[in-house]
Amino acid sequence: MSLDKTLLKQISILYVEDDNVMRTELASLLTNFFAQVFCASNGREGLEIFKKNQKKIDLIISDINMPDISGLEMVKQIREFDKEVGVIFSTAYSDKEFLIDSIKLKVVNYAIKPIDIRALLESINEFAQYIASKKIIKSKNKELSLYKEAIDANSIVIKTDIHMNITYVNSHFSKVSGFNKNELIGKEFLSLRYHDMNIKVYNNMFAKVLDNKMWKGKLKQITKDNGVLILDSYMIPSHDEDGNINGTIIIQRDITEDIKKQREVQVALMKEKSDIFIKTKETFAKNNLQINDLENQVKQLQKELNSSENDKGKCLYLLDKYKDDVKILKAKVDKYEKEDVTNIKGINIIKIQKENADLNIEMKKLRDNLENIITTSQKKINQIKIASNLQIEELEKELEKSKTVNGTLDKKVLAQKVEFWKDKAKAETLRIEELEKRVMQFVDSRTLTKIFNGK
Repeated sequence: MSLDKTLLKQISILYVEDDNVMRTELASLLTNFFAQVFCASNGREGLEIFKKNQKKIDLIISDINMPDISGLEMVKQIREFDKEVGVIFSTAYSDKEFLIDSIKLKVVNYAIKPIDIRALLESINEFAQYIASKKIIKSKNKELSLYKEAIDANSIVIKTDIHMNITYVNSHFSKVSGFNKNELIGKEFLSLRYHDMNIKVYNNMFAKVLDNKMWKGKLKQITKDNGVLILDSYMIPSHDEDGNINGTIIIQRDITEDIKKQREVQVALMKEKSDIFIKTKETFAKNNLQINDLENQVKQLQKELNSSENDKGKCLYLLDKYKDDVKILKAKVDKYEKEDVTNIKGINIIKIQKENADLNIEMKKLRDNLENIITTSQKKINQIKIASNLQIEELEKELEKSKTVNGTLDKKVLAQKVEFWKDKAKAETLRIEELEKRVMQFVDSRTLTKIFNGK
């Protein structure tokens, strides 16, 4: 067997030997292999050294026959307060009494003098491996204990036998459910089922675990006051030393509050959706009213434009009529101017002059009337143009607002109507300009200057 020097360096020993030469030589040799070597010349001295360094010493190598206190007596006294420290006896003989006492004292091994160093080191190496394994097991047990404490503090732990009768519940389950441990031990795990929980879930769970498989899912269980617990559950089979299933272990986490909060969130979301739907419906109705109002405004504007068109038609008719009257009057004036009144017999000069004066007065009245009509028409046309442009701008603004709320499906028609009236207003402007040109053809420059302010 090869020696694990690293492992040997992790332990310390107490070497007790009454032979000074042997003790000095062997101690010097052992120092090369172990972390620390304590030496004693007899059993009493060895006992005192061990008491002072108990936590440091892992193994005792001792001679049996020594003065004052023998090796066996020394170990008997040490076992009264330390059951674990290893012991190897060195002796020059072997008998039944020695072997029986050694077994009672839990002696690891013994070495026959003269001591075979190689055999001694191999024996100590085996013990060192045992010590290392023991430390690992102790560490793992401590770790498992911490895990158990953590699980017990935060999770429900239930154990059952092969028939699903409860054999253990932890304190956390008692705290959550209100049941006392003694009230549950011996009862079927199924007795914890909440009344609306499907029993098929439990049958499936038991079948799976008895088939040596893990089951996980959510269970609803009762509390002592007939309340409900919703538990995230894991059930695994437990085994005996031969690997046979002898029961189950159930680990559960209480998620009752989490489920309750999820339901509250779902209800809140449903309420919020309902509120949004109502608000959207109200907004849609309000926007429809705005659209209807805009459509009515467009219709009103259309009526006003139609009325304006009729007024402009009347103005054109009057202008044409006065134009004809002016032509007739002008022709009469030209005729009177060309005729030589002195050569016409039977003509009353005074009467003609009076008629001419009356005609001039009538011409002035007609001219003034024409000026008033043109001025009034021009103002009215300008007012209609301004009002039309303002109405079109307002309609365009309202249209843009409606687009941002309800989309563009119904507003396209309204936009087309606005464009139609814009084109209509443009056409009317062209007709007005044409009217102005026609007026200019039949009115003298003095009258135009007076009407259009020098335009």
